[in-house]
Amino acid sequence: MLNQFFDKYIFTNTLKYTHNNFFLVDVPFLIIPVDVLIEMIKSSDKEFRRKIYSMFKESTKKDLLPRFAKLGLEKNKKLDFVKTFFIASGWGKIDVIDLDVETKRAIIVLENSPFANELKGKVNFEVDIISRAILAGVFSEFFGEEIDCVEVECACMNKPACKLIIKPTAEFDLSKEIVQDQLPLGE
Repeated sequence: MLNQFFDKYIFTNTLKYTHNNFFLVDVPFLIIPVDVLIEMIKSSDKEFRRKIYSMFKESTKKDLLPRFAKLGLEKNKKLDFVKTFFIASGWGKIDVIDLDVETKRAIIVLENSPFANELKGKVNFEVDIISRAILAGVFSEFFGEEIDCVEVECACMNKPACKLIIKPTAEFDLSKEIVQDQLPLGE
């Protein structure tokens, strides 16, 4: 037994290990040690971090989400599936604590982020670049508009959890340093 999420897909034969690769509903994925990504995540080079964010966000929108479309899930169920998939895959506990479909905003609390846990006390900036980017890509599709995500609190800096703000790109205050540090503005 791995966990309830993956066990369900093992039982229905939609989680497969074929030719030394994992597939969930024909979407390839892998299990990777956090340490392999830590050097990239802990880089203090803000331009590099913004590029990582852009690449993961675009890849989520262009490559990952269309593959999950094969599931035939309606919008809310697809959002729940993606959230559960990432939780079950070890990305931490993702809670959508405030979702406003009308204004296209959400607040996400991420508990037990493997990146924040690993870098706790070692850096003085928010470290969940990949999680933010994936969430921005997912919510861009969900809301049907360009969405971005800024991490306003990070457990690596002694907060109880990571807190992420999701909203339309144009609604972020570009004069705030945290926004400038995290989002690829004007790219």
